[in-house]
Amino acid sequence: MALEITCTELLELSKEHQGATLLDVRTEAEWQQDGKPNGKELGLNTYFLSYLLDTENGRVVNDKFEETLNCFQIDKDKVVFVMCKSGVRSAKVAMLLDQKGFKTFNVVNGFICSEDVEPSCWKTSGLPVL
Repeated sequence: MALEITCTELLELSKEHQGATLLDVRTEAEWQQDGKPNGKELGLNTYFLSYLLDTENGRVVNDKFEETLNCFQIDKDKVVFVMCKSGVRSAKVAMLLDQKGFKTFNVVNGFICSEDVEPSCWKTSGLPVL
């Protein structure tokens, strides 16, 4: 079962798990508007893959998500941290990865949130951003 962690916990766990992966599953528009986490600065293999795609009719599940994810060849022996904007989409992806045999962590509150949210998110925690 995927565990939920804060960005502060991710920072500590990244030091303990060399070669871990950070997977950001937000949309292209969110990356352009809010920026991207610089997981490489924390020693994390970092990938960006939208779980949902923006369409004229709203957001839809990316039907190529799993296929593209498999192309990344993420090591199942290493930890995977999954994040989105607020932690909802990443929870779904973390469960999917967990079912495939990965040890996953869902980063609650995700990349961006209100500064008054505790625990705070990636951006308000001062973690590195691209």
